Amino acid sequence: MKLILKFGLAAMGLLLFMFRNAHVHTLKRQTLYLKAKQPFKPFEMVFISDIHHRVLSEKMIDFPVDLIVIGGDIAEKGVPLKKVEHNLKVLSSLAPVYFIWGNNDREVDETELRSLFERYHVRLLENEAVPLFGNSRLKLVGLDYFAFRENPLDSSFENVDPDDTVIFVSHTPFIFPRVKADYPVDFMLAGHTHGGQIRLGKWGLYKKGSLTEEDGVYRLVSNGYGTTHLPLRLGAEAEYHLFTIKPKESTKSI
Repeated sequence: MKLILKFGLAAMGLLLFMFRNAHVHTLKRQTLYLKAKQPFKPFEMVFISDIHHRVLSEKMIDFPVDLIVIGGDIAEKGVPLKKVEHNLKVLSSLAPVYFIWGNNDREVDETELRSLFERYHVRLLENEAVPLFGNSRLKLVGLDYFAFRENPLDSSFENVDPDDTVIFVSHTPFIFPRVKADYPVDFMLAGHTHGGQIRLGKWGLYKKGSLTEEDGVYRLVSNGYGTTHLPLRLGAEAEYHLFTIKPKESTKSI
C-alpha cells in the first residue's frame, strides 16, 4: 500500500512539473548573418509558432523589434476567438506581423479568423513572397502547406530571384529538404513538432527543436510556444525566438 501511495505521489508530482513546464517559456536570442548581394539594414525579427491555447503577455516582448512572424497554429478547435484576438492585439501593437497557416488554424471559423487578421493589420502569406522594409532583394516567403494546393512552392517562389536574400517560413519543417534542394533560400523556419512536447531523455515523437546550419543555409525548428491535446511538456521547453539578422556581405555602408 505504501508503495502504491509513493508511486501515486511521484506520478502526481511529475504531472504538476510537466504542467508547469507547459506554461513557462524561454526566449532564444541568436544573431545570423545572411548572404546579401544587395546589402540590407540589420533588423530584429521575432518568430513564434504553435501558440494554441496560451495567452500572450504584453511584457513578453519588452525590446525593440522590427517584425514578428507567426509560424502557424495561433488557434485550434476549442480556442475562443477572443483569445486569438488578444494575442494578435498584443503582437500587432509591437511591430508589423506576418502569419502563415498551421494545420490546426482552420479548425476555427476561417472567415472570422481572416477578419481578425485584417482588423489587426496582420499580413497573411499564402504561398507568396513579399519584400521586407521596401527592399526588393530581401524577401519573406510564406507557404500554406496544409491547403494542399497544386505546386504551392512554385507559387511561393515565383517572384524570388536567385540573388535575393530569402527567409522562408512553413508551419512544418518536413518540406525543408525540398526547399533547400530546389529553391533559393538562406533561412528556413518552422514549428509544428513541438519538439516532441513530452520527451524521455533523447527519445520523443519528434526531434527537439534546434537551429542548425548547412551549406550556408540556416534551419530553425522551434519547440513552439503552446501545447496541443495535453497541456504538458517534458524535455522540450516552450520557446519563442529573437533573431538579429545582418548581411554577411556588404560592399557599401548602410
